[in-house]
Amino acid sequence: MDEQAIAKWNNTERSGRRGRSQAYSDTAIATSLMIKGVFKLLFRALEGSLNSLFRLLKVDLKSPDYTCISKRAKTVEFNYRLPSHGQAAHLVIDATG
Repeated sequence: MDEQAIAKWNNTERSGRRGRSQAYSDTAIATSLMIKGVFKLLFRALEGSLNSLFRLLKVDLKSPDYTCISKRAKTVEFNYRLPSHGQAAHLVIDATG
């Protein structure tokens, strides 16, 4: 994860409406939902997987909890098409910089 992605994980904008503002940005929710779709995870498993990934990367971030992801999934717009069952999908994570 680069510095720009880390900076955009937490929400810094105020909504202008009553109540507590959202803690996580739309980018964080969309990224979480894409990872959920690629690895076919449940919401609780997604939360644990993201937290484990952040620990392995030594990044000081926290995953949104499963209820936050579930509720925000209805309002966040992102384009993700489920992969076809024909070819295998490969995910490569490069940490060499």
